[in-house]
Amino acid sequence: MHVALYQGPGLFIWSIHEDASSGTSQVVRTSIAAPEDSGPTAPVAAEPLEAAPAPEIAVLPEAPAADPAVKVLFDGKELGAWQVTRFGGEGEVFVNEEGFLEFGFGAIMTGVHWGGQVPAVSNYEITLDAMKLDGNDFFCALTFPVANSHASFVIGGWGGGVVGLSSVDDLDASENETMNIEGFEKNKWHTVRVRVTDQKIEAWIDEDQKVDLELAGRKISLRPGDIELSVPIGIANFQTRSQFRNIVWRDLSVPE
Repeated sequence: MHVALYQGPGLFIWSIHEDASSGTSQVVRTSIAAPEDSGPTAPVAAEPLEAAPAPEIAVLPEAPAADPAVKVLFDGKELGAWQVTRFGGEGEVFVNEEGFLEFGFGAIMTGVHWGGQVPAVSNYEITLDAMKLDGNDFFCALTFPVANSHASFVIGGWGGGVVGLSSVDDLDASENETMNIEGFEKNKWHTVRVRVTDQKIEAWIDEDQKVDLELAGRKISLRPGDIELSVPIGIANFQTRSQFRNIVWRDLSVPE
């Protein structure tokens, strides 16, 4: 650098330069003489040392805080707290390569039930996505707690078309006022949502509300039989192949 600036070999040194007129001092750069065989080199004018700019520090965005009201019940990798329900003659239950929970054909019902702690028995929602792959009966029966009892939201039962709650006043989904008749295509995802409060049970398929049942004066129970093995929270199908994903619990008592 010395050669480039001053056309001769030499060294740079740094020193403190005092300005008598202002009474200030600063670090400056000067040069010393070149080697003896090249003759003396006149000192150059002092150049103030510029402070290096401070490095920029990248500010990372804050990660969104976890929602304390939400509990993910299925991570798309393993069953976790879900246990295979031993109905007898059930089909295969597994997490497939796409990360979906899949139920194979069974002689009767196939499903899972929750083996962990139940977050609440009222003032909550459960949502999941369900898809029928094959078969002609219900591809999803979601069993859930209602205070000191349980109920099931049946989707596609009794030959593939009945939707409703089992049971209300000892009447199953094909007999009580929550019954709807729907058609369900194969290989199509549907979002299922059940909401339980102290006052009512509500249920939706996609954006369509199918159940809006006031609880006052009503008896809520499970249909007697194999579905009773699905407590406290369960998912089942009947002689059908189906898949499930995005299984989430939301506590409605926690403000959003």
